[in-house]
Order: sequence, then C-alpha cells, then structure tokens
Amino acid sequence: MANYSHGSMRYAQIISIFLVILGFQWQGNQVKASSGFAASFTQERVRFDKATVDKDDSTSRLVKRDVDSKCVINDIQTKLTAHSHQHQFNDSNFSLMLLWAGSDGKELLALSTLEFAFFASQSKLWVSRDFGKTFEGINHMIDDAVIKKNGGIFKSPHDPKRIILVSYTETMDRSTTKLYITKDAANSFKKITAPFYLDGPMTFHPSDESWILAHAPYQNFQLFLTKDFGITWHPIRENVVDYSWGSHKMDKNLIYVVTDDVNPANDKDPQEGEYNLLRTTTLGRTFEVIKERMYNYGIQGKFIYVAIADKKDAENRILEVSINQGQSWNATHLPVIAKDRFFSILDMNEGMVFMHVDDPGNTGAGTIYTSDSDGIIFSKSLEKHLFPKGGGVTDFYRVQSIRGVYLASQIGEDQSIHTVATYDRGGIWEDIKAPDGMKCKDPELKCNLQVNNRYSKLKGVGLPMGPLSKDSAQGLILTHAHVSDALEISDPDVFVSSDGGYAWHKALTGPHHYAITNHGGLLVAVPAGTGAATNIVKFSYDEGHCWNEFQFSEDEAGIIVTGILPEPGEKSLNISIWGFGADDHLWRAYTIDFSAILTRKCRVNDYMSWVPHLDNDNAQGCLLGLIETFEKVKPDSRCQIDPEYERPHEQHRCECSKGDYECDFGYQREDNEQECEVSPEFADKELELCINGREEEIRTKGYRKIPGDQCENGFEPTRDMETLKKKCHNDGTNLAKAGTGGHKSRSAGVVVFLIVFILGCGLCGFLFLLYRDGKLPCLRRRIASYSYSALTESDDLEKILDLDSKEHAYHDTSDEDMIE
Repeated sequence: MANYSHGSMRYAQIISIFLVILGFQWQGNQVKASSGFAASFTQERVRFDKATVDKDDSTSRLVKRDVDSKCVINDIQTKLTAHSHQHQFNDSNFSLMLLWAGSDGKELLALSTLEFAFFASQSKLWVSRDFGKTFEGINHMIDDAVIKKNGGIFKSPHDPKRIILVSYTETMDRSTTKLYITKDAANSFKKITAPFYLDGPMTFHPSDESWILAHAPYQNFQLFLTKDFGITWHPIRENVVDYSWGSHKMDKNLIYVVTDDVNPANDKDPQEGEYNLLRTTTLGRTFEVIKERMYNYGIQGKFIYVAIADKKDAENRILEVSINQGQSWNATHLPVIAKDRFFSILDMNEGMVFMHVDDPGNTGAGTIYTSDSDGIIFSKSLEKHLFPKGGGVTDFYRVQSIRGVYLASQIGEDQSIHTVATYDRGGIWEDIKAPDGMKCKDPELKCNLQVNNRYSKLKGVGLPMGPLSKDSAQGLILTHAHVSDALEISDPDVFVSSDGGYAWHKALTGPHHYAITNHGGLLVAVPAGTGAATNIVKFSYDEGHCWNEFQFSEDEAGIIVTGILPEPGEKSLNISIWGFGADDHLWRAYTIDFSAILTRKCRVNDYMSWVPHLDNDNAQGCLLGLIETFEKVKPDSRCQIDPEYERPHEQHRCECSKGDYECDFGYQREDNEQECEVSPEFADKELELCINGREEEIRTKGYRKIPGDQCENGFEPTRDMETLKKKCHNDGTNLAKAGTGGHKSRSAGVVVFLIVFILGCGLCGFLFLLYRDGKLPCLRRRIASYSYSALTESDDLEKILDLDSKEHAYHDTSDEDMIE
C-alpha cells in the first residue's frame, strides 16, 4: 500500500494550512505498522559536511556507454506511448492511498481522503482492473461512507483480494465500528457493524488469513478476535494494555497480552507501572501469567524479550529472553541501562539479534551488539552507532538482495557522521568505497560513499526514498548518496550496486523516485524535488549503467510526482506513476507497460552465474560457511524474465576462518580487524554467567562461531561452557560475572560487567498505543516509550513533508551543533 497527499492554497479561505505532501509509501505485506519511540532529545555536537565531492552534473541520458549500441533503444517515444495510459481523477483530496488488490496483478485500489483536525470530508474510492489504465468510482458499493485516513484500510498479508475498510460513524458513536469487507478484490463488499470502537490497527495472524486481533480502549480495553476475517467478533480479555500474536515460528494459537488488572487507565507515570505478561494457547479461553512485574516486551522469530526492574537498583532495568514461547527465561548479558536510556532490537531475521544500546548522556549514539543463537550472550559489533533518541529513526538497513550485508551510520571522532557497512552480518564494519574515478575536491580528504537514509530525511535533505533492495533481484541495491568524507547537506545522487554493496557506480544525478522490477532486469526512476514537476521517466535494463528516457505526458508543465508503484508480484512490466497537477492539484495516474521495450522472454543464454561476496578480498565468496551460486539475468540481455521461472541456487560449505567467528563475551575487535582481543574491562579475569538457573564458566580463546554459520574444518578455536556447582536465580543476581586473578569470587564486591537492561519496547511494530501517535483516550495507561523495531524494509515509514517547517533542516555550516 502506498500513501500520497497534497495540499492546495485555494483552501486558504476556508482554513489556513500548509502544503503537506505525503510521500510514496509501500507497505505491501506489512502485518502491523511500526512506529518510533517518543522521548526528549537534547542538543549534541554532530557535524554534517557541505558538499566536498567533484560532481559530474551531466545528464544521465544515454551517456554511460556511448560505444555500446545496445544502450540506445530506437523509437522509444512511439513504442511506449502506444502502451501508456493516463487517468485523471476528478479529485483534489489531500491524501491518496494505493494498494494492489488482486492475485494476478491487475486490480489496483485507490482511496482519497481529506482530513484536518476534527474535520473529515467525503472520501472517494476507485478500483482499476486493468493494471491502473482505467479507474471506476465505487463509493456506491460502500454506501458513500467516509473512510478514515489513518487506520481506514487494512489489506491481508496472505491474500491480496481480502481488504477491510473502516469508516466513521454518522453520530461519532464510540461503541461500534462500521466495516466494509471484501474478499474478492472489491468486486463486492459486506457491511459489518463491529461491537466495539476500533481506535488503532488490526493485527493479522502470521499464517492464518482469517484470524485478526483488534483492541477496543473505549470498551474497557478489551481485546477482540475474529476467525472469519471480520464478519464476527468476540472479546477474549479485558484490561489489555498491549498484545500480539506469537510469531510464525511459534504455535499457531498463541496470543500474548500485557495486562494491568488493577487499573489499566491509571494515569501515573508509566515508568512506575507494573504489568503482567500473559499467554493463551486456546485463543483466549484460558490464560496463564508467564512474567510478572514487567515493563515491556517484544516478540520476533523465536525470541521473546521482557524488561524487568533490577532488584539491586530499581532505577535500572534488566532484559530477559525466552526461546521456548515463555516457558523459561534467561537474563541477557548486556550493559546496565538506566531508565532514561533506551535500546532497540534492530533486526532478528537471520537467527540472531542486532541490538542497539543507547550510550549514557543522550549523545545521539550507542553500541550495536550481536547475539548468539539463543539471544542470551551479546558481543560488541559497532560503537558510536547513530540513533538519535529524539528523532526516533536509525539508518540501520538490512540489504535484502544478499545475505549478511547491513548498512548503518556512525559518528566519527571528529563528530562527523559517515556510513559503514558489514558484509559478514556484523562481524566487521568498514567504510563503503567510493566509485572508481570519483574523488573529493580536497585531495587530503578520504572520501567514501555516504548513504542517505531516514536520518537525512529527518534533517531536511531532499530525499524521496532511502536504500532499496529486493530478494528477487540478487545483489542489486539502489540508494541516494554522496561521495564525501561525511554526510552532506546538498541534494544526493542515485548510486547503484549490482554485487551486494561492494562496488558502486553513480547512476543518476539528483534525487529520484526509483523502483526495481522484472527481478532486477528493469530499473525505473522519476526525477524528484520539492515542488518540482516533471513529465519524464527514466529506465535501465542493465543494472543502472545506461538510462533511456520517455516523456509520459504531453503536458509540458508535468506533474508533481509522489511515487512509483510497480506491480508487486512482478507478473507484469506495468509501472504506475502517481502525482498531482501543479496548477489544478488533481490526482493523476500514468501506467506504462514496459513490455513494449522488453519484447522477448529471457532464454537460457540470457542468464549468468553469480557468486556473492567474491569481492573485498574474499577469494571464494564464502559467507557464514557457505558459497552460494545464483543465476541472474545478464545486464545487456534486455528481456522479460518469466515470473514462474525457478532459477538454480546452489550451496557448498567452505573451510572455517576467523571471518566465520565473532568476538566472544568479554572480547572485541578493533575497526576493520580480524583479531579478537580481550576487552580492557575484562583483562586478567575469568568469565562466568548464568543460563537456565546454573552458573557457567566460559573457557574461550576469544572467538564464538556466528549463529547459522555452516563452515567446517579450518580455524576452530576452543570454546567450552563448564557447569559450576552452584545454582543462580533470575532475580537480578543471575548475571555475568568476571572473577579476578583466576579465582572465582562471588562476594558483593565482584566486578559485574553485564547486567541486563530495559526492553521496553515500543514494540513499535506491536504497540497500538504508539501507532496512533498519542491520539488515544487521555486516561489510557501506556507502556513506557522504549524502542522496539524491526527495520528491515527498504522504506516503509510514512513520509510527511511540511514545506514550511524549518525544524529538521541541515545547518549551512559544519561547525554548528547539528542534532536538535
């Protein structure tokens, strides 16, 4: 699903508002929306540089490979014009939401809304059944109901034909909710009156297409369940503060709820609140308490984390983890965190956890730790990781087109911000090499590729979208970036990597909307800029080396583009460009079928074998113990990939090296180094910790195999866990200990390094309280605002651009304080 909106100054005589543009948002199969945490943020010294790179400002039109005749496509305008369609909506509502609604890629649903403060005008609903070429108004099918802008449309992550619309009631009654449900891609709707007032998200089951949970804060905080996709609902528990399904790796019937059965509407400080975590394996018929007096929790994959108070110091929190659905718990081994700090679970997609731990003093930075396979023992991965508490955003990004590659922003010793990447799932982080031939104007500066992402958008850089990658397009990454020694204030350019982030080339000058389709065999881009109109679309069939242009509109004034929407199943080459007229502010959609250019199906000789991670001094291409070989289309093939074609994928184990190991508990690596050295705070000490109620001593050479690594033979350092003859308890003393001088001291004066910390979590993906940005009943009890997020999508946050706002603009000089 994508969100767009625009404003018009001709509404000024009604009410004075600023032009708001809700940028392109793709939510596809998102089960539950995530949100950032809310916290105060004081000023810090973090520097952003002005432009320092010697840029090539020439256009990208047919200049990348002048000697290659394949780069030029003859008669583009005629061919694509015959396969293009324009639809103008007689509508200037501020916001437009789009989603693909059918399984064959033909159905496209569009909903426009206009809301301001307490005012909501008539929404308008359209459907297209021909890839967006024509649209039909279908308001009459939903009784001309006024659909909500926020929380008004929910699409099943399992079946794109199933959609639920949520409307306002005529009397603003807060005891029921009007739903319009379709299970056939808007061919028909069923009107349902739900017995509660929905004020937040619907949470779909991770595997069953008909099961949904919804929260009713106006009905005694009841949690409701439907097993027939919204037709009938029944309450399963009252006094629910938060809730979630078990993950796809857990039992199907699992539901977790957080309750305060005494008084969930208590208005006392949530930091002082005590909650119970319950679970049901019977879909609400019976519940059991699995953790008492907890502050927050988070669930993803096999992991459940809870934050509880440290019994030694109630001002601190410790974090416990369960990998058996809450039956037993272990304290994680991480630095102690006071309640004014936060942490965030950045990623759990590969059987381990990336955890950000906020540094003391509100510095805007923290340390990324990576866990073992049980989520208990953590090791330092990246220090000075940029994650401003007040901004609530991070540049941490998992590349989906290649295994083990992540991007992040780091604060340097000079307080500048620069991009780093890991190609081995957090083992080593390093700068991203600048493209060949691109250098800084100042030869004394060390220039690298600096990737713009969410933090750049927060600070006002002209950035329509962040990094983009897809698992169907092996190795491809598109991103906005600069070549510099630090992040810049100028408009970024578009860079492309086809080998998973090792080598890059500049593809386009200036900001663009961009999309990947045809399994990487077609890239599409449209120029972007605040208030800038265009009628040009650019496309590349060779991974961004050569670009052709097509004028999609005869209107020389063009449109203000708000996004590109490719057919998500890649079953066609239809691309929809959405925007509104600069003069009339009416929404327009342009659909272009690029099969007019890629006219033939790919054959066997159009493919080539590709081994990831062969670059960067990795002679074998081995990562996490495996050498993988994929098949991808040759850059110059200019053919249409059959979406049903199953391309070969081979795997072979390789010999172990130090790159297959991360530093063990009490050890760390210096930047870009392979060797694990004893951390200064653990020098000459023995390491003990508590797992499953038994004290364990770690005997290690400093290395621990990365979870999921399948290498064999080769480098095999010794690592043993010896059970000591003493029980330990999960009461705040069940923590890692470092004994001095080779003898195990258990007195109160022993050095205790890692205690567990707050989870809190915002469970951004799971907390309905934060989902509505605080627009909930004023007496509602809230879980503390700590950050829990799984930022694995390329760009799935709602973009809001206030053209009058100066709060998030970069400063003009690098000597001023940059974080506000």
